[in-house]
Amino acid sequence: MGRLIEHMKTLVKLDAFALGIMHFSNSFITSMASGKNMLKPGGGKYMRWKYGDVFYHKYGEGTPVVLLHHLHPAFSSYEWNEVIDDLSKNHTVYTVDLPGCGRSSKNRISYTNYFYVLFLTSFIKEVVRKKCTVIASGYSSSFAIMTATVDESLIGRIIAVNPYSIQRLMKSPTQKAKIASRLISLPVIGTSVYNMLQSRENINLSFTEEYMYNPFRSKSRYVDAFYEGAHFNEGKGKFLLASIQGNMMSVNLVNALRKIGDKLFILYGEKVDNIHTIVSTYEKYDPEIRSECIASAGLIPHMERSSAFMEAYENVLQK
Repeated sequence: MGRLIEHMKTLVKLDAFALGIMHFSNSFITSMASGKNMLKPGGGKYMRWKYGDVFYHKYGEGTPVVLLHHLHPAFSSYEWNEVIDDLSKNHTVYTVDLPGCGRSSKNRISYTNYFYVLFLTSFIKEVVRKKCTVIASGYSSSFAIMTATVDESLIGRIIAVNPYSIQRLMKSPTQKAKIASRLISLPVIGTSVYNMLQSRENINLSFTEEYMYNPFRSKSRYVDAFYEGAHFNEGKGKFLLASIQGNMMSVNLVNALRKIGDKLFILYGEKVDNIHTIVSTYEKYDPEIRSECIASAGLIPHMERSSAFMEAYENVLQK
């Protein structure tokens, strides 16, 4: 028994030492990620929301447009930097770091689609204060669509950029997904797992193999900004990632699409996997949808081919 106790003491010491090394490593990664200060606040402001402060910028003058980046902890309003100047020539443009992302609060909560519906509703009512157009990328298209059907007075039209498939959005939590979510949420070990998943190398790989059709259009500053966004606020973006991995963001868009009418427009990159099937499924439930393809582009055409994106944006509104 005495020897067993001694072995247990040794293991506890080793575990404590390992956890200490992990904690130091996690802090070092956070410091390194923000070293280039890619997400400097500039003229940005914070909306004081009951579930946490939300960082946003306001540009230009004219009819209001709200830009929503793809919902992922590495993404932020930086995603829209290449098209802000063009859009703000005729519009008042609002860019936000969604809760759980970028410079906004990253609370330890379960992030759900309804949570973001509440956020977007509050943001439009308290900051924009007018009926607006929403341009939403990827996952964010889903809660923009839900918001437009919950309160018809808030959104005049939605430009959905490469929206997720209806089937993917409907995925319910599985036991495996729940385990992955719990692992990422753990204090030190979970942060280490998150840091490995959101390493600069992995983010760079995502740009070259997933986000962009042409890997040579990726730029180091894009990777730097996404890397900083992922690790801003000591890696607490892991709580959003845990919710996404756990399929807590699931939503059924079918009824919303049947009600939304001619408010919805879709812009899509030509080289996105299964995108034609995705668009046709949306059109099945809402025959009034208008869509436009952006040639030689992937998941974030507004970064990869900003001029072509703006041309497609103008074309789809004129259809």
